Amino acid sequence: MSEGEAPAGAAVFVVFARSLAATFTGMNDLRFGSLGETWINLVNRTVQSGVSVDGESLELIEVRVAFPARAEGDELIRQFGDSRMIAEMERVFFADGANAEGHSYASLMRGPGGRNDLIDVIALLRAEPASKRAVVTLCDPGGGKLPCVNVVQFLVRAGALRTIYFARGQDAFKKFYADALCLATMARRVAEGLCVPEGTVSGFISSSHVYEKDLPAIADFLERGKRFLRNGKPEGAC
Repeated sequence: MSEGEAPAGAAVFVVFARSLAATFTGMNDLRFGSLGETWINLVNRTVQSGVSVDGESLELIEVRVAFPARAEGDELIRQFGDSRMIAEMERVFFADGANAEGHSYASLMRGPGGRNDLIDVIALLRAEPASKRAVVTLCDPGGGKLPCVNVVQFLVRAGALRTIYFARGQDAFKKFYADALCLATMARRVAEGLCVPEGTVSGFISSSHVYEKDLPAIADFLERGKRFLRNGKPEGAC
């Protein structure tokens, strides 16, 4: 082996590491500068690469998403999102009672001190800014109402908050953006309680899916949404 030449084992490791990095930063890694862009790209990727698993939906597994926690006021979501769905998910995440379908995430949330209002998360991170235990879990109440979002972790790193969540599944077209707005609200509440920047929200979606009955509406959304992103304004606006 000549001077400066890496051992064979090291070369093998480098190849393996690059392959592993490609796996985790590949086509299913969706990071964008706005929640709206993340939403439309998640829908498009799920439609283009998803596989039919039950004859009723297309599913893309192991998807990573990221978007700014300062997500309110997103113009693409304002134009194409469903305000009723947003209001329903806000009730599911934050209201004391269940929504019209009997869902309530607020009653299922448990922080590191057993609370569901993020106060224990903020208190822990004030006392121990480097803690990895500032985690909220959404437990299974039984009866088939397991939340789509299951774990949310709050980390303070480099002087800003990082919010990371795991979802067992999300309807990419109809519900992802509404869930994401609520997660962003949680991130901002924790960041404000700590007096740090709110940073980003990133998530791992085990099953990103769309329903085949929604495909005509999805095609319309993708066509008009992409034009909106190019033009920066809705169709017909001066």
